[in-house]
Amino acid sequence: MIMKKSSGVTLLEMIVVMVIIGILAGISLSAIDRIRERSQIDETMEELKRIGKAITGDPELIVDGKRIDFGYVGDMGKLPDSLGALINNEGGLWRGPYLKLNFSEDKESYKIDAWGRYYQYTPEDLSIRSFANGRFTLTYKIAESYDELFNNKIYGYIYDNEKNPPGNKAAEFRVSCEYPRNGERVYVESIPKEDGFFSFDNIPIGTHLVKVYSSRETLQKYVTVLPRSQVFIEFKIPRIFRGGLVYVANSANSFPSPFDTVSNNFSFELFNPTTETIRINSLNLLSLSTDRVFYEIVTIDNDTIANFGGGMRFKVNQNVNFDSIVAFGPYSKRIVSLLGFYNDSIGGNSISVKNKLVKIRTSDGSVNQFLIP
Repeated sequence: MIMKKSSGVTLLEMIVVMVIIGILAGISLSAIDRIRERSQIDETMEELKRIGKAITGDPELIVDGKRIDFGYVGDMGKLPDSLGALINNEGGLWRGPYLKLNFSEDKESYKIDAWGRYYQYTPEDLSIRSFANGRFTLTYKIAESYDELFNNKIYGYIYDNEKNPPGNKAAEFRVSCEYPRNGERVYVESIPKEDGFFSFDNIPIGTHLVKVYSSRETLQKYVTVLPRSQVFIEFKIPRIFRGGLVYVANSANSFPSPFDTVSNNFSFELFNPTTETIRINSLNLLSLSTDRVFYEIVTIDNDTIANFGGGMRFKVNQNVNFDSIVAFGPYSKRIVSLLGFYNDSIGGNSISVKNKLVKIRTSDGSVNQFLIP
C-alpha cells in the first residue's frame, strides 16, 4: 500500500506568515498615526489662526474697498491679557465676543489644542503656542512686531478751496484724532503748521476718527489704519485762506552784492490793501525758475529778519522763519529783499536772478508771482 505525502502547512510557514502580517499591521498603524497627527496639526493650526484673527482682525473682511475688522486690538487698543478676554465681556470699549463659538461648543474648548493640551499665550512675544503631543511645538505669531500694531502714523494737510495753506490762520484750527489705548478712548489734539501739515504718531490699527475744527467749521473723516502704515489724509476747508498782501507792480529789482558783478539779489514791494494790520513771521520761496538755488538773507526795509548764520543756506520751498513778527499796517507798503543767491547750499558760486520768474508765499497765506527784471 502506497502512503500519500501530507500537503498541510508547516509550523515554519505559519510563523513566516504571522511575521509578515505583523509587519503589515505595524506599517498600517504607523501610517494611521501619521495621518491622525497630520490631522491634529492642521486642526490646531486652523484654530490658532482663528484666535489670531480674533485678536488682530480678519484682513479679508473688506467693505467698499476698506478693511473693517481689527478684532480685539482695534476696539481696545491693546493686546488681550489672556485668551479669555476674547469671549468674556471686559466692559468699556469691549465689543466682542471676538471668537464665534458653535452653540454646542464648550466655552473653554478654543483654549485647548487637538491633543487636549491648553495653548500657551504670551503677549510679550506676540505668540500663541501648542505643545502638541510633547514631541514638538506649534507656534502662531500674532504679528511680527509690537510697532506694526500700535505705532502707526496718520498725517496730512489742511487747505482751502484753492489749495492754499492756512498760513497765520493755522492758529485758528485744531486737528484731533480719537483712538483706543489700553482699553480707554484717547483724544489727541494738535495745531497744524502754517503750511497746513499735521501728524499723529503711535496710532494702533483700526478705524479712527480725525477732526479739523475752528470756531467757524468742523470737518471729520474716519481713517483706516493698517499694520505698518503711514496714512495720508487731506481736509479741504470751505473758505479761502489767501492773505491780503499783494505785489506792487514793477517793484521788483535785481542787483549785485558789493564787489560783485553778478546780480544775485532781488527786492520787491508788498502792499496791504486792507483796513486791518497784517502780521507775518515767515516766507517761503516757492519757485525761482529753477529749484537748484540757495540764498542767505531776508530783509524788510533793510532790516535783517532771517539769516542763514553761516551754515546751510535757505533753499527753494523752505519755510524761513523770521527773527521777529513783521507788521503791515493798513494801506502800507514795505520792501522785501532776498539776498545772496548761490548754486549750492554751502560754498558754490553766486548766480544771477535776472529774468527769473519768482513765486513767494508769506505766512498770512498771500501768494505772489512776478518776473525779476
